[in-house]
Amino acid sequence: MSVATAHVDIVAPAVPGAAPGTVVGAAEVLDRSNRRLGRVPLRAEIPTPVEIPHEEQCLVHGWSPYLSVQPIVVTGGRTQQAVLSARRANGKSSGGEESRRAASGWIRLWGREPDGQWTVRDPSDMATGGATTVSTPLGGPAVLQIGGGRRRPVCTLVPEGSLFTLRPTERRPQGPVEVRPVADSGFTLLEALRLGEWGWAAVVERVWWDEPGVRGTPLFDLAVAYLACRRGNLERAGQWRQVTGNRHEDGPAWIDVLAIDAWLARRRGEWRDLASALARLADAGGAPLVAEGLDLLAAELTRPPLESRAPHPGEALHRVLTPYLRASLPSSLTSFTAAHPEEPQPRPPKRARPGESLPFRVERDTSAPRIQWRVLSGAPVDGGDYAPVAHRALLPREPGLMISEPDALREWLIVEDEDPMVLWRLSRTLLDEGVAAGVSIVPGRNAVAVALPGLQVGPVAALLAELLREGRVRRLGLSVGSVRQELFVPDAAEAERILTVLLREGHRSSP
Repeated sequence: MSVATAHVDIVAPAVPGAAPGTVVGAAEVLDRSNRRLGRVPLRAEIPTPVEIPHEEQCLVHGWSPYLSVQPIVVTGGRTQQAVLSARRANGKSSGGEESRRAASGWIRLWGREPDGQWTVRDPSDMATGGATTVSTPLGGPAVLQIGGGRRRPVCTLVPEGSLFTLRPTERRPQGPVEVRPVADSGFTLLEALRLGEWGWAAVVERVWWDEPGVRGTPLFDLAVAYLACRRGNLERAGQWRQVTGNRHEDGPAWIDVLAIDAWLARRRGEWRDLASALARLADAGGAPLVAEGLDLLAAELTRPPLESRAPHPGEALHRVLTPYLRASLPSSLTSFTAAHPEEPQPRPPKRARPGESLPFRVERDTSAPRIQWRVLSGAPVDGGDYAPVAHRALLPREPGLMISEPDALREWLIVEDEDPMVLWRLSRTLLDEGVAAGVSIVPGRNAVAVALPGLQVGPVAALLAELLREGRVRRLGLSVGSVRQELFVPDAAEAERILTVLLREGHRSSP
């Protein structure tokens, strides 16, 4: 006896930044006897149809590495769409505790030159125009490095031309901060693999084999190969190698491909190919993009020399990879503690924010993380380089921000702070809100000059107090002419009183 069924579209929960079609997780449908009726991938903006018995209530639940999925109940013939959403955090639960995680520090971008050397890139190369993401430019392998405060610097290998966000992994403000792709089908599969979610991993993997159009991105391609290796599926791994061919020979995933070639050669008993792959890995002199590759090679290094039957079973590769293995951290992308990408160390020295980096602050509410980049456009490095970078970033779009030495300092309110990002934000806000007629960068100093003619004392004092109240600064140096005053009171009314007195005394001191 056939059972009448009804069509229901499973709609993926919204993941900020996910491109249409990105696999952001997987879901399954259970009937009231807890029997599985089907498993489907969750794809951004693309519903996936399933058939469920008519008039029967079924549970739809799912998994995603980007959010916790709220289960819902659907009824065959009555529910047209099962729209999944993020689970609401309960303040008494661990999810509620996670939602309050926060962190601050700095981030900078490294790029690999044609000669193989890692160099620091201009921070503006990370700019996306968004408040929660950084990007890696095209042009080869890249590293995003996180540090700050009592946190040891951590380097994460990342693919080129991709968007990333940050996620604190502990409740401590100075705890680890993970670099994660904003939304990537490959990262979804890698996280399922790392967490041991084999059932969900199989659903995500099926998309890669069924739809050739999704292939070609490093993380998704590599995730499918590493899943086959973890399963010990020699046939599937061989098929993957035939399908991908030389697609990643010149890209950031090349070391991973060599690791997979070594795995295939050992299991096929092709000892010359194994020796060749190990030698090429040693010559590459780096770590795989994906942590699964590092695990694969770590297992290879534990093989007794005689077992490999290769003339050079990997001593050179052992010397290359051992520092990475000692400094590695749990992550889907290869991450390790290091002050420099070529010098992984278990306990690298802590350091203050270096040049050519961006400060950040991650705040969490009950739904999603929000990164407050304390930079508005461009990326000033220090006091000496601030003016030219500001000039490049702001002119001619914002002619009100003058890049010149003030002619007469007694006609200006000078605001000083050690962090140029604070001054940059203040300058833009003063102009955007129309409470100052002109703002000038003071060359050679971490200071901005606000024109006194047209200055609105109350709103300006409120902006200064807000910086203090938000904890972005502990105190601000203010001066008019020869009169100086430190502002450390977060109360707007008191700040206005102090500013009013400063302006009056500054005018009196003027010749």
